[in-house]
Amino acid sequence: MRANTAPQHLRDQTELQLLREDNPSFAGTLAKGMMILQCFVSDPRPHANSELAKRLGIPRPTVSRLCRTLQAMGYLDHDERLDRYFIGPAIVSLGYPYLISTPLINQLRPAMQAMATQMMGAVSIGVAMDLDVVYLESCTHEQGTLKRPAVGAVRGIVETAMGRALLASLDESARQDILERVRLQRPEDHERCLTGVQESLSHYRKRGFAINMGDAGLGVLAVGVASRIRYGSRQLLFNCAVPGYRVKPQELLKTIGPRLTDMVRMADAQTGVR
Repeated sequence: MRANTAPQHLRDQTELQLLREDNPSFAGTLAKGMMILQCFVSDPRPHANSELAKRLGIPRPTVSRLCRTLQAMGYLDHDERLDRYFIGPAIVSLGYPYLISTPLINQLRPAMQAMATQMMGAVSIGVAMDLDVVYLESCTHEQGTLKRPAVGAVRGIVETAMGRALLASLDESARQDILERVRLQRPEDHERCLTGVQESLSHYRKRGFAINMGDAGLGVLAVGVASRIRYGSRQLLFNCAVPGYRVKPQELLKTIGPRLTDMVRMADAQTGVR
């Protein structure tokens, strides 16, 4: 199985130009508008036109025109006092059809909540998006973890147990392509997480789950499983995260990992995949 490795997050005008050279039919103006919106994913604070122009390498007049268009459509709002743009409510409505159509969320929510409560952590479903995973649903214990994964949260694919589970499910070529792009584009994440990623890749087939022993930060431990359930071209990924101060690593391996694996196996069975 191969991942869709086409770039989905263009970081600046240079990357956009390279992509357009490879694919002349690529809609550059549309891509620039989406690049502006993507800036708010990694940095949700209000932004001035000048900040966006500098970050993306796009001329300020172009950024200004695109921001006004996005504002008119409800995807951005503008604070006149600050002269800054921030994300608009149309973004939420745009994602709603995707969330409500995600397979099995309603059926799995009780089992996810029961596991989150028992383990005093968070159980989540997500999908991969280029070098990240996006959380589509999370059930949490009332105290949860220090990095509660809200719906729509984005985490690096090598930072999360669910992302590592996906890497383990890919063929070697697709996996190495992703890891190489992480090394080039996110060197700090690559250096911090590579040992943990390699450990998960080595043992995923035998265990049935990937692990994160806290190298993503804030002492959060996690296990992840890649299901066989497809949502469009993407696999549904499952994660259970717990605070490290409450749970010993051995419990992660002997109890939490197998419990999550059983839940995902049950979900796979409900869709008839093998």
